[in-house]
Amino acid sequence: MKTIVITGGNSGLGLETARIIAQDKNNQLILACRDQKKAQTAVTELRRESGNLHIQSLELDLASFNSIRNFTVKLVEITQGIDVLACNAGIQIAKGNQTTADGFEKTFGVNHLGHFLLTNLLMPYINQKSGRIVLVSSGTHFNPAIWQGKIFGIPAGDYLGWEELSKPNSMQNYSERSRGYARYSTSKLCVLFFGYELNRLLREKQRGITVNLYDPGLMPGTGLAREGNAMEQWAWRNIMPMLRIFDGVFPVKTSAGNFVKLLTDPSFNDMTGQYYEGPAHKNSSEDSYDQLKWNDLWKGSEQLTQEKFIV
Repeated sequence: MKTIVITGGNSGLGLETARIIAQDKNNQLILACRDQKKAQTAVTELRRESGNLHIQSLELDLASFNSIRNFTVKLVEITQGIDVLACNAGIQIAKGNQTTADGFEKTFGVNHLGHFLLTNLLMPYINQKSGRIVLVSSGTHFNPAIWQGKIFGIPAGDYLGWEELSKPNSMQNYSERSRGYARYSTSKLCVLFFGYELNRLLREKQRGITVNLYDPGLMPGTGLAREGNAMEQWAWRNIMPMLRIFDGVFPVKTSAGNFVKLLTDPSFNDMTGQYYEGPAHKNSSEDSYDQLKWNDLWKGSEQLTQEKFIV
């Protein structure tokens, strides 16, 4: 039986991914979610639909190092090992400043730093011969589509160093309107830095764990960003559903199907260190391959989490 952990598995892409994976009763599925009421509803729904009783949830708030550590302890009590870790959960804060429980800017804290610590703590329990780690990034990390820039003011990722990005009032060089989106696209660039460096270190140590990066595309209806001014909220409600005609825009069920392939399909057994947009392999941004930045973020993340990452 394979054990598959999905962060943010109670809604959106995570829930639709879990719905597909649950159909195989040889899969033990663990939903790692902040909102346990919603998570339990999702577990009940998935068990009923699939007949797979090997589905449960554990509380995980990626904005709290203490929660991440508690989750790890509970997880290793109920499973002998992890075959697949899907780092899916993420947030986008369109307006204002929010911080994690540990005092870091929340977009960076959840989208990168929380998953960095989680992966670090779970590394000893991931199947060393055939384990898979898939990190969800975003195409906004480079050259956002014209409609993204014009309508929502989303700039490309801009790595200003881990010290700046972790500050509660980070990226003050951006306007108030675009700052939240800049933090989001930059956090997704950090996901790539982390994934590529983790893959490099695993290959150096000749480990069998694979690491891939996934851009699910824009998924109308998932409501990733719910804040902002009245015009932006109107755009999310009324324009998003019409964007499916553009490249990189997929229904959530389509994105989930592509995600499941990366997580479980045997054809990806030997694929590692790659970036996928939907079903297609492609190169990420030129900036994302800067190994000096990989190393800088890695060392900074170890310092912020106060945990040495042992591969």
